[in-house]
Amino acid sequence: MSDVTINPVLQRKNATSDQQSLLMRLVFMVPFVGWLLRDAMEGQSDAKYYFIANVAVTWALAILFFGYPAIILPALCMVPLAFAWVIAVCR
Repeated sequence: MSDVTINPVLQRKNATSDQQSLLMRLVFMVPFVGWLLRDAMEGQSDAKYYFIANVAVTWALAILFFGYPAIILPALCMVPLAFAWVIAVCR
């Protein structure tokens, strides 16, 4: 290979990183959640803790306003993740 030739392995890595960055750019475009996620991922070191605190306060307010369904729905959404984790551990 010459200096001008692009390594095919590097091309695949760059294509994958472009897709991931496109996905992250789309997530970051969501007005309020995107700002919080971007700050948690790219901000200062303590931004992650503020993000976790914001999620906890949002969940607590949802429980306050909506009651029992705000507790049950996140648990129901985590069931497929738990099944996938159990299957992955048992393999």
